[in-house]
Amino acid sequence: MITFTPLAESDHSHFAQNLFEEAFPEQERPPFSSLRQRDAGQFRFLVAENGDEPVGILTYWTFPDLIYIEHFAIAEELRNQGLGKAAFLYFLSQQQEQVVLEVETPHNEESEHRVEFYASMGLFRNPQPYTQPPYRPGGQEVEMILMSKYELDDEEFAEIRDLLYLKVYGKTAV
Repeated sequence: MITFTPLAESDHSHFAQNLFEEAFPEQERPPFSSLRQRDAGQFRFLVAENGDEPVGILTYWTFPDLIYIEHFAIAEELRNQGLGKAAFLYFLSQQQEQVVLEVETPHNEESEHRVEFYASMGLFRNPQPYTQPPYRPGGQEVEMILMSKYELDDEEFAEIRDLLYLKVYGKTAV
């Protein structure tokens, strides 16, 4: 059975850092060292465990009526065994509010699979254009798709985009 343990309480912090840095390109993640500076009232870093063994990570933000999943990954050697789906569905089932996440715009088989993975669990692929602001000064923006538990109309999309830009990236929407 998959469980989630806060990083601060986990015996697997080295695993979590390695997976965080290996699973996401530098332009799609903040420096690991900066995560401790985030608002502990809103930001969470969880280690997914199968029994006592770490299998993945999930980072998310809590806002009024919204959960934003920032990063989710299963260790590469454990993928395609159903652990990712089990972990994600378990987390999703615990959330009553809207859940959103950014996913890389499909440009190869792996990125197409990622979008299909989230869609297979009922998330909507919102059609509005979305760009992830850079995490680092001088970094590049990344074209993404915003997927959500409940489909977003243009107004809801703009509100969520503006909230993420401000709270997660420290930017104002353009």
